[in-house]
Amino acid sequence: MLGELGKYCIDISKLVFGGVVLAGIMKLDVNRALLFGLGTVVVLLTVSAGLICILLANSNKEK
Repeated sequence: MLGELGKYCIDISKLVFGGVVLAGIMKLDVNRALLFGLGTVVVLLTVSAGLICILLANSNKEK
C-alpha cells in the first residue's frame, strides 16, 4: 500500500509542476515569484513524500 501511495504522490507532483509551468506561460494576473516559489515547495514536498513511501515499502518487502 505504501508503494502505491508513493507513486500517487509522485504523480501529484508532476501535475503540480505542469500546472505551475502552464500558469507561468499564460498571461495571467498572478505574482510569478509566489507562483514559482510555492510551486517548487509543493513539488519538492510531494516528491520527497513519494520517495520516502516507496523506500519504506521496499524495505518492508525485504524483511
